[in-house]
Order: sequence, then C-alpha cells, then structure tokens
Amino acid sequence: MKAAVRTETKKGVNRRQEILDAAAQCFAKSGYDATSMRDIAKHTDLLAGSLYYHFKSKEELLCAVHEEGVRRIKEKVLLAIDPKADPWARLEQASVAYLESMLTESIYAQVVVSELPRRRPRKLRSILVAHRDDFENIFRRIIDELPLQPGVDRKYWRLSLMGMLAWTFVWYRPGNDTPANVARQLVDLLRHQTEA
Repeated sequence: MKAAVRTETKKGVNRRQEILDAAAQCFAKSGYDATSMRDIAKHTDLLAGSLYYHFKSKEELLCAVHEEGVRRIKEKVLLAIDPKADPWARLEQASVAYLESMLTESIYAQVVVSELPRRRPRKLRSILVAHRDDFENIFRRIIDELPLQPGVDRKYWRLSLMGMLAWTFVWYRPGNDTPANVARQLVDLLRHQTEA
C-alpha cells in the first residue's frame, strides 16, 4: 500500500514538472497572453481540464514557472560566486552566470526576463516582484561591498547594472560575442565610471 502511494506521489510530481516545462516553453515562445491552457495541454498527454488539478489557473501556472525560472537562475549565480573573492570579482562572477543562464540555457529564464510584472493584476504582480527582489538581493549584497566613489547611489548603480544585463535578452545574438564577455564588459563599464 505504501509503495502505491509513493508511486502516485512521484507520478504527481513528474506531471507537475511536465506541465511546468510545457508552460515555460509556450510562454517563452508565444508570451503569456497568447498562450491558452489548451496550448499547454497539447505539449503534455493531459487534457486541458486536467491541468487544473495541478494548477488552479493560468495565473498560478505563470507564477510557478516564474518562481522556477528565478530559482534556476539564482542557483547558477550562487554556484558561480567564490565567497572568498573580492567584491568586484564576485560581481563579475554573478553577472556572467546570470547572462549565461538567461541567454544560453533556459526557457524558464526567458519567461522571467520577458514577463513584465507591471502588466499583471496587483496580487500576481506582487508575487513576481518578490521573486525578482529575492534574486536581486544577491547583487545588492555584493554591490554594498564595492569600493565606489563617495556619493554614488548604490541603489541606482545596482538598477543600472541589472537593467543592462536584462536588456541583453533583447539585443544579444549568439556568435557575435559570448555572454561571459558581454557581462564582463558591462560590469567594467560601470566600474571605470564609479570605482573609488
């Protein structure tokens, strides 16, 4: 009896992951608004109505995909940071891992970058922003340790870097430069303007 329960639980977890993967693929390709639950179901062996057993709504599914995307990016960034390195080296490591994850590895990351919380209802928006803020705290902690010139507003410095890194999703084309080199160049650009 216990084995059957374990199998069902494992199957349920696999189904949930299968749905998340399908939703991430659809959201990344067509966008949240243009994707229906039926579209997502076509990428699984489930009926559209069966998706609601795992997720109450398409909004809840977006929230889960976004959370998983942020988790994956955050994991790669944290693994890339050498805690013994100086703040500039850690910032470069974090930025490189972020761009490599966003530009080369994950459809989940594409959803995180392309889905703008401002376009969503207040409750969903606050959840998506909380995911983003949790990730940005990694950069916030590093930037707080940087030896910047007096008077440099670290909040705007961080937002400038995060904006530049995120915007590469729009203009980056594989083959012209590596994500790692782009990240290093962007960090250096701000560093040379503001380092103490």
